[in-house]
Amino acid sequence: MYKILIIDDEILIRELIKKSIDFNALGFEIVGEAKDGRQAMEMIEALHPNLLLLDINIPIINGITLAQSVNKEYPEIQIIILTGYSQFDYAKGAIEAGVLDYLLKPLNNSEFIKALSKAKDVLSNQNQIKKTISDYQNQKLRLDKKELLLKLIESSENYNSLDLYPLTQTGIRPDTGTFQIATILIDRLEELFAPQLEKELWKFAISNIAQEILEISFTSILFQDFDNHIVVLTALDNADSVKVFATSCHHICHAVQKTLNFTVTLGISDPFQGLSMMSDAYHESIQALKWRFLLGNARCIYQDEVPTLLDDLPLHHTVSGNLLHELRSGNYENAYNQVEILLSYPRTREEMVFQAIRILSDLGQCLKEKQIQESGFKLDKMLNELLAFELGVDLKHYVLNCFLEAEELLSNFSETKQGLIVNDAKRYIEQNYMDNTLSLSKIANALFVNSSYLSHLFKQESGSNLSDYLTRVRLDKAKRLLDDNQAQYSLSSIAGMVGYKDEYYFNKCFKKLYGISPKKYVEHK
Repeated sequence: MYKILIIDDEILIRELIKKSIDFNALGFEIVGEAKDGRQAMEMIEALHPNLLLLDINIPIINGITLAQSVNKEYPEIQIIILTGYSQFDYAKGAIEAGVLDYLLKPLNNSEFIKALSKAKDVLSNQNQIKKTISDYQNQKLRLDKKELLLKLIESSENYNSLDLYPLTQTGIRPDTGTFQIATILIDRLEELFAPQLEKELWKFAISNIAQEILEISFTSILFQDFDNHIVVLTALDNADSVKVFATSCHHICHAVQKTLNFTVTLGISDPFQGLSMMSDAYHESIQALKWRFLLGNARCIYQDEVPTLLDDLPLHHTVSGNLLHELRSGNYENAYNQVEILLSYPRTREEMVFQAIRILSDLGQCLKEKQIQESGFKLDKMLNELLAFELGVDLKHYVLNCFLEAEELLSNFSETKQGLIVNDAKRYIEQNYMDNTLSLSKIANALFVNSSYLSHLFKQESGSNLSDYLTRVRLDKAKRLLDDNQAQYSLSSIAGMVGYKDEYYFNKCFKKLYGISPKKYVEHK
């Protein structure tokens, strides 16, 4: 029977609640009544009820405050609010206080029974989890070898100073036996299971599955390390045991997925002689697990096969700036292919994250150059998202999606706007060609655009470099001055009037464009 405490300041209401339904038939018994918040707290401490039937408007300590205190001090106690207040603020406060249900007076019996059944299910499940965890914890406490095993994998104490008797009792020969370690990691553990209680429950279930499979052929010890891994220490009896152990590890992987509907990855060490080498073998298995970022999860990864797998990944180098060049040129298909290549061949997680940051940075730069405001492309935000991915395939999918979003933004960028920028640049040159400090960067600053982008856009729209265009404008103005030189300006003066500091350089540019020097042009005019 689950114990109920009724809390209401009206005795008539308490009596009506007690007589409204058959509590015993539902698996409950009423163990007490309280008329105010202070008395309720005293009775909760004395009677340890499982469920509170609580009115909001009670003296001394109101129902919402009481619910908050109970939820903080006794989180296992469930609370059903029974009240005449239907306002949203009360319901919101009750929800925030962590109550299980919120019922209005006068009580509807069917709704009341439904709420009690819900409470019973929660309490039953809570007790089952507590019992399972308690059994597991009691089992761990009985194993003196747990602390010893942790010292062995961490190599925290000198091996010769350790008392290995608890292990010899299990049939293991610590100094002369041959062993192998498999370290089991629950894939997406933090994502799937938030409460620590739930994590412990599932690790216990996995340990049971692994123990059942391994005990058919081996003497094995399973324990947890400090990082949410299940560590399997297995004694190998003969040369064939290595193959049998590998088969057993694959069976564990498949059985967990089939039975528990989530996956695990196993990192497996090389065989080793004597437990003095256990720490090295354990860290080999952890190192093998790290390769799941590239090799995938829901599988067994053997430390001795990692170099072979990496040799199958060809080295690939790209010239820095190629991706940005393709994006600026509008060659999005080529850019997409290059992104795929960049993300396909990294040999470490760090390399892949670096390539991803570089790609996203180039996308952001291109959007910035075209003055496309997109709040989603914040490098610091994206970096946090990148570092959260456990698998390379998920990271690659994320970056490719970012690329497609950026491509759509870039494709939708108006060609008219591009043309306007080029026209503005030409107009600025027409108005300021005589400034001998005029340059690409000065024009870009005046137009509030990136100079590299302006250079690329100008050539794309007009077919010539901006600097060549500026030279033609200046020389065309100089030619007109030479054609109508009534004031008899010197060549040096004309050069200065069209933006050249140096007469010699002016003569050189003039001759290159028109095939004749300014002096001879005047003479032949």
